[in-house]
Amino acid sequence: MTRLISILTTILILSTLAVKVSAADNANEIITEVGKTMAPDSRQIIYEVTGTSADNGLTVVKGLISEASVADALRKALAEAGIDYVDSLTVAGTDRWATPLISVACLRTRPAHAGEMATQALMGMPLRVIEQRDDWTRVQTPDGYIAWVTNSSIVSRSADDMEQWRLAPRAVVTAIYQTRAYNSPTAKGLRDVVTDLVNGNIVSPTGKTEAGRTEIVTPDGRRGWVDSDDLTAIEEWADQPFDAQKILDTAYSMEGTPYLWGGTSIKSLDCSGLAKVSYLSNGIILMRDASQQALTGTRIEAEDWPSCKAGDLLFFGNAKTGRVTHVAIYDHDGDYVHSSGRVKRNSVDPESPSYLTKPFLHAVRIAGNEGTRGITRAKDHPWYF
Repeated sequence: MTRLISILTTILILSTLAVKVSAADNANEIITEVGKTMAPDSRQIIYEVTGTSADNGLTVVKGLISEASVADALRKALAEAGIDYVDSLTVAGTDRWATPLISVACLRTRPAHAGEMATQALMGMPLRVIEQRDDWTRVQTPDGYIAWVTNSSIVSRSADDMEQWRLAPRAVVTAIYQTRAYNSPTAKGLRDVVTDLVNGNIVSPTGKTEAGRTEIVTPDGRRGWVDSDDLTAIEEWADQPFDAQKILDTAYSMEGTPYLWGGTSIKSLDCSGLAKVSYLSNGIILMRDASQQALTGTRIEAEDWPSCKAGDLLFFGNAKTGRVTHVAIYDHDGDYVHSSGRVKRNSVDPESPSYLTKPFLHAVRIAGNEGTRGITRAKDHPWYF
């Protein structure tokens, strides 16, 4: 009799565990499917969710989601499937912000200096804060990219702070080459530098001008004097008409600049970084990676390259799979500029002496597609205005 009770108890325990495992498995299937649909690109949406069994027989659904709409979709799917679960999800808010306080901040794939560099953010660029961990903050850039930045590179801002920033006078550094802010209107000495500045940095002018310079304040409150010709009011910068020649001028001005994986500034950059920096000088925000940029704009097939116009983006990669691994900016007659080892010129024309044999997949036209997915004019980006 005792043995029978023991066997029945074991069967009951195993049955209970089977129910738990089954419920958790069902929840994880739904979690996976929602992720595929609502969060297909981990570079832009955080969806770190799992379902585990609890001692009370319920399934605990926990993890971090960066977008409320994705969390809502998951909760709805779980409810429709009749899964009884404990909601332990953390959903990132939209009330915490930051701006880089240095000319170029490096963002990494994990919260460590040894982490792979994913992208860069420029001084004054609005960053949405996702989470904080020790000395690192996980942020989202205006192009939607998510990565980690060390706290020493940024200034934290509340929602109210950011609203005041959007309403305040701001200026964008539009000097093609690196410039500097000095500690007085006439200072030029090597030890008079307050900070370096690069194209695309956003600073706050105080309204004071003297000796051809404008006094500015950096995001962390440092004051300096910058050549007035190196600054443009943010409204004017953000409302530029499309200018392919300006985009190309910016790209060509960096000829010889070394390639840097994850780089998106004039200091050093990767292939998609060259496209981003060049277009940003024209007030246009492109997506971060070449594979993302390739899905925007109007597609032009490889064999139709003679119809390409200045400013079109050319994409290269694996001819068999179609996987995009490289991007260039088209100029004319098959010539283009790109970052490969260094910023340089090559041609897509097989008859050209500068022809590059890397498989050319297709091109896209950005001009005329501003306002469509992945191509945003700064004036229309709610984080800026």
